[in-house]
Amino acid sequence: MRSRWPQASRFFSSVLPLRSSQSLVATLINGVIAAVSGMFLSRFLSTVAQILIVRRLGPALFGEYAALMVSLSLFTSLLGLGLDTWLLQEGGRDSENVSQPMIQVLVLKAIAAAVLFSGVVALWSSRSLEGAEFLQGLRSANGLALVIGATGTIFESFAQTGYSALRVRRRNTLVAVFQTINPLLLVVVLLVLSRASISVLLLMSMQATFSLMMAVVVLTRIWRQRRRGIERPRLTLWPAIRQGWLFVVSEGLSNIYTQSGLAILGASAGTLVLGLFNPALNLIRLSFLVPNLMFSVGLPLIMSPTVEAAEYRRVTRLMLFGSIAYGLAAIVAIWLFGRLLIVTFYGADYAASLPYVRMMSLLPVLKACNFVWVAILLSNLRQRLRVIVQGSVVLVCLFVGWMIIPAYGAQGAAWLYIGIEALLFVLYGSAAYFTARQRL
Repeated sequence: MRSRWPQASRFFSSVLPLRSSQSLVATLINGVIAAVSGMFLSRFLSTVAQILIVRRLGPALFGEYAALMVSLSLFTSLLGLGLDTWLLQEGGRDSENVSQPMIQVLVLKAIAAAVLFSGVVALWSSRSLEGAEFLQGLRSANGLALVIGATGTIFESFAQTGYSALRVRRRNTLVAVFQTINPLLLVVVLLVLSRASISVLLLMSMQATFSLMMAVVVLTRIWRQRRRGIERPRLTLWPAIRQGWLFVVSEGLSNIYTQSGLAILGASAGTLVLGLFNPALNLIRLSFLVPNLMFSVGLPLIMSPTVEAAEYRRVTRLMLFGSIAYGLAAIVAIWLFGRLLIVTFYGADYAASLPYVRMMSLLPVLKACNFVWVAILLSNLRQRLRVIVQGSVVLVCLFVGWMIIPAYGAQGAAWLYIGIEALLFVLYGSAAYFTARQRL
């Protein structure tokens, strides 16, 4: 495939219509600003909606709702692992024909959803002594709410695929607008129904309906913008499976080395220590959102076969310098406002998590740079090399984790997470450096 890349570049350079005079650097900056603005507005509206939900449901019903959301989060994590990242790469190579890989991803996600649903039904069936008991449980309020919630997460995942396709077409402002509609609708409906009683089932139904609406709106818009008579997407899954399986493996390996520290800490030190360390790690991971958005905006830009070498260097250097600046600013913010953030988000009982937050304050800059290294690897079709690096890190992570965490507890877990990102920084950075030199 790599040998055909120069031929593809020459082909697309000759047949694709010229972009606007706006440089890729300006497109990257505008796209990141729009994406970050949309993310913050969406999260603000989601926070308001969560507050309204807590107040409307009360402790007992909110406990049921929270338990369902935890179950759905696991369902979401298993749906379409890594395929949206593959769409960013594959669509970036031919942004005018992005509906082709988008349809492939949607079909694969639908297949994965069907398999997951079958697994849930089989699990419920195994726990039921009789078929009638199972059907009765399925018809119960919580069982039906879980099914409706799972359906909503499927449509939300479809919408995320549509957002990736829009990012490929450099419509980041439109993505930001779309991402705020869902939580905004939820807030508006909750305010309108402020005097009516709300059940968990009704709440799940509203959220699923909004997710369905957004998936239809986003995917329909992309489909209508296709080049009629030229762009004819075909339902061919084998190319997506053949090229996308490495992205699924990559996502799985990432989940292993990001969750293994917590698993080892919980098994060796107990739930109390884990309960103090996990909020600190979650706060640090919030700082990864902005670099992730930069990656999602920048990857399709540098994937374009029409991008010149000089423009490629400018964009990747801007991404790197921006990541370093953001990471350093995050470090300063963690040391100055870490306690305030911990107490505000989690309460005064979690003030003891502050030392772990400060211990891991180097993670934002390492993670931000790692997103840039991965973007360089993917833009040169080196996903296989990325998976090799991740597999090596998983082996080191599991070995070192069982050595230091049982001995040092939460401090050992903090060191482990710093070591993981530092090792990825070195390995990804070395691979990206030599890959970029070969290209340029």
